[in-house]
Amino acid sequence: MDIVERQIELIEASLGRLGARLPDLPINEVVALRLIFLLAHEFSAMLEHHIRPYGLGEGEFRVLSALFSQPGGTAHPGDLCARASQSPANMSRISDALVRLDLITRDASAEDRRRMVLRITANGEALVRRLLPQIFAPLRELYRNHSEGEQRQLIDLLKRLAGRFGQVTASADADSAVDAGTAI
Repeated sequence: MDIVERQIELIEASLGRLGARLPDLPINEVVALRLIFLLAHEFSAMLEHHIRPYGLGEGEFRVLSALFSQPGGTAHPGDLCARASQSPANMSRISDALVRLDLITRDASAEDRRRMVLRITANGEALVRRLLPQIFAPLRELYRNHSEGEQRQLIDLLKRLAGRFGQVTASADADSAVDAGTAI
């Protein structure tokens, strides 16, 4: 049994004890959430293993990869925020780091001097081309025992779950507003 399997056992045992003390605990939902957190951590560690030697963190690599995927390797920082799951403030920090590493350039837009344009450099493109195959190999190995149909099913389930966030958070925000209004 490896460390991750042992962590899963511990999570399930802990939640079983918690469920005994809190009968309304949605065990399946909490187990799924904890597994998502655990896997996110493991995927992140796997990615960091490959990118850390190049002075990159996960955020920097996501931005660099997002820029690599853009036509002409260019984009406005604000356009990359959603693609790379970064806030505008963090995008500035990441852009600064990537410019220092000579992986991107940052210049004023010719169309609108108030906007900046990020462009991947030859060094940045070469790094992405070198790193992605190294990252794909263990990723393919992880999914080796899952059919294409199972992988699509997992993607579909995760998309459905992600799609519910807007509805659930809007409902929770409305409930909070009502609670705040009645508290006065």
